[in-house]
Amino acid sequence: MEKVSEMLIAVSGDLLKRAESLEEMQAHLDLVKAAWNMSLSSAKKRKGKLNKFIESQRPRAPSIEALEGLEWEFRRIMKQKDKLFPTVKKKVEFATAIEESKDIYIIRAYFTNGAEPSPIA
Repeated sequence: MEKVSEMLIAVSGDLLKRAESLEEMQAHLDLVKAAWNMSLSSAKKRKGKLNKFIESQRPRAPSIEALEGLEWEFRRIMKQKDKLFPTVKKKVEFATAIEESKDIYIIRAYFTNGAEPSPIA
């Protein structure tokens, strides 16, 4: 099986490539982790969880368009997870970005009952 960090990168599309700071990279990684974990639910529960999450973000969203973009990104990541890793049903417990140098990050991640992560660039 692939490393958890590699799986998160695979489902993230360009999201993790667009980060301009460690804080932004971590925020994007948190989004990917949340979408991955949400994708483990049934279609009905997934829809409810996504709606609840989007509503919780409404006060922080700078605009309706930003909120719609967030929902679109979640749906895209969940679809990628379903497509690329349909048999992986484990929750991502931990995911962190470590800045190695400017614009170079190491991602460490593991599943709930997984072993300690190995870094990848």
